Amino acid sequence: MFHELRYALRTLKNTPSFAAVAVLTLALGIGANTAMFSVVNGILLRPLDYPNASRIVQVNTSYPRRGRSFPRVTGPDVVDIRAGVSALEQVSFYYGGEMGVQMADHAEFAGTYLVTPNFFSIFGVAPVIGHGFESSGGNDAQRGAIVGLPFAERNFGSGVAALGRTLHMEGVAYEIVGVMPPGFRFPREAQVWLATSPQPYSMERTAYNFRAVALVRSGISFDAANAQLHTIGARLETEFPNANKDKTFLAVPLQEQLVGPVRATLYFLMGAVSLVLLIACANVANLHLARAAARQREMAVRAALGASRMAIARQLMVESGVVALAGCALGLLLAFVGTRVLTEATTQQVGLPRVADIEVNWTVFLFAIAASLVATLLFGSSPAWHAANADVNDALKQAGRGVAGGSGRVRHALVVVQVALSFALAIGAGLLFRSFLALNAVELGYRTQSMLVMYAHDPAHTLDDFLRAGRFFADAVEQLKQIPGVTSVAAAMGVPTGQYGSNGGYVIDGQDFRQRLGNLAQATFSLAGPGYFSTMGIALRRGRDFNSGDSYDRQPVAIISESLARQSFPGQDPIGHTIMCGLESLKWMTIVGVVADVRQDSPASSPGPTLYMPLLQQPFHGNEVQVVMRTAVSPTSLIEPVRAKLRSLNPETATRFTTMEAMVSNSVATPRLRMMLVGLFAGLALLLAVAGMYGVMSYVTTQRIAEFGVRIALGASPRSVLTLVLGRAAQLAALGVAVGLALAVSATRVMNSMLFGLNATDAITYAGVLLAVTPIVVLAAAIPAWRAARADPVVALRSE
Repeated sequence: MFHELRYALRTLKNTPSFAAVAVLTLALGIGANTAMFSVVNGILLRPLDYPNASRIVQVNTSYPRRGRSFPRVTGPDVVDIRAGVSALEQVSFYYGGEMGVQMADHAEFAGTYLVTPNFFSIFGVAPVIGHGFESSGGNDAQRGAIVGLPFAERNFGSGVAALGRTLHMEGVAYEIVGVMPPGFRFPREAQVWLATSPQPYSMERTAYNFRAVALVRSGISFDAANAQLHTIGARLETEFPNANKDKTFLAVPLQEQLVGPVRATLYFLMGAVSLVLLIACANVANLHLARAAARQREMAVRAALGASRMAIARQLMVESGVVALAGCALGLLLAFVGTRVLTEATTQQVGLPRVADIEVNWTVFLFAIAASLVATLLFGSSPAWHAANADVNDALKQAGRGVAGGSGRVRHALVVVQVALSFALAIGAGLLFRSFLALNAVELGYRTQSMLVMYAHDPAHTLDDFLRAGRFFADAVEQLKQIPGVTSVAAAMGVPTGQYGSNGGYVIDGQDFRQRLGNLAQATFSLAGPGYFSTMGIALRRGRDFNSGDSYDRQPVAIISESLARQSFPGQDPIGHTIMCGLESLKWMTIVGVVADVRQDSPASSPGPTLYMPLLQQPFHGNEVQVVMRTAVSPTSLIEPVRAKLRSLNPETATRFTTMEAMVSNSVATPRLRMMLVGLFAGLALLLAVAGMYGVMSYVTTQRIAEFGVRIALGASPRSVLTLVLGRAAQLAALGVAVGLALAVSATRVMNSMLFGLNATDAITYAGVLLAVTPIVVLAAAIPAWRAARADPVVALRSE
């Protein structure tokens, strides 16, 4: 084997162009696959970096009859589960999100969560500096804080310096007692954890204010834990038939809860890039077949001198292995770059979970080695088999020119495979592209251009604090209107595609809210200040807008969307009717206006019922707002003036800025990433398919140059020779397109789940890809065909 390895290296050294093309082709395929696998491995396959990772679950509320499940629970449900499910060793609840945190001389937005004292023990992770909540008695259960190491270094200089410092959230002081390691990031993007009482602050059975994680007892299966949760659910349904009707609970492994929503997308992309590797292998196999045909005399001489068929096949497989390993080495270098690009793209555009766990590690390295070994078998076995089974006498009679033999059919088949796979990928890319265009063309129902959005949080703790915060933002809106370049300003909670918002059930016109629990009409809840609808460009259909008179001590009012009007007031004028939702209180609100529908979550979401309430009349949700500003200049150019104005009004107000265009863009980040990557893979596949067609037709025309010379000598025109060669290329392309069409149709179920506004069998897309891809592939044979048409009969016949 060592001798054959040296011989393989020497042979490849003597054919540098072949070696370079083969290695580069494989490197592209292996590099793309390895980069994509590093993402899949880091997000989907790699276990969570917690000592108790295999036993951690998230407890979800489930409605099996409706086929609905969501990751929130009510306060009393948590208490009942904690007391009644013995399969769960510990249960912890938490709530929060990105909120304003105040320090001695500044404030900032940070991922802030209130957690029960046993929260960190469920994960089996302790602070690297200081101690946890459970280590110092009951005081920390109400006023302790633990921060992440990056947060401590950013705000206090170091983790040690953060200990004992005080931070405020919603007007409450918390002392920092511990610093978590930088690798602990649960919940997602969490930087500050504040201790809260194990007793939930809300014991309302219809208020899903909490998320819960639990630790399954060692030796207990998830199925056994879920059986006990279903038993608890059945008992609570009997005891509380209104609030808990048809409701049960489901323990989902934490890793599945985190990555489940992106699993299909990542596996789809992994499958797409795997096709690129197959095409690369087919391309290199064609190169090896052509090279083996040219070396048939060499192999025949070796066989005549006593080499066995196994020895000849082994020699060619060793050469294939050397090419594959060289491609693997170069592919790993490409994978390092590709992984960094993919990580940045997914972080900035999609916000995939566990992005920090993506890296090119030993698992990824072994995958690359395995890919190269598979590639060796895929492209090396056919040339080795043909060379080992060639007839020695026939090969020697060919005087070293090489014959196509049966390998010609194999080469043609490989071209068909390349065209088919590249065509199927191109159709997928075309469908995703047209879907994304449709997504961006939908009517959103609101303005996105020249819109600056400021997230602002003013700390509040008591009712008076919240009322003061509401008045502060009302005054701030008036101050911001004076900034040059700002044309309109309004405050809101629940701006479309934003981070804030709520939803739930409602009743109308005197209906009993509690009697209808479990059968309530549903709507999105948003809060708005005066001028919000005109600033956002949301059309007022009838009635009036909110105004400064809609304050906390006045008659509660509401504005509804057209969808809600159709849902609850069909054929009626809703103005003057009353509605109640219980967002903060069970007060009846008089409907004073109807506005146009908006696509709340993203352009892909259908316009639905929305209930708008005045910010000042819902004070407990009005201290953390989104201030929307329509501008006459570039929105980003106003960030610093707006930030300075808010800081001068109240330095404790935390602010963060974005634009409506960025928010809408982020809401469609996943389909955009799919489109971009599949488009990239399809382009790479098409490039390899074109190279494969060129290589085969170039080899075939070279083998048939004598035949073409005879044809021309007998009177054939160059045009007829050109047509002959291109006709054969067209046949191969047509067969490949037919197979690719079948592959694309077979994948319609998968594609339909990822498309918006069109079907996976969209005829326009198929026709467009057909008209674009087929000529490109056929024209790859143009240069060999032109060379054949210009063959000199004298030179061609003399070579015989």
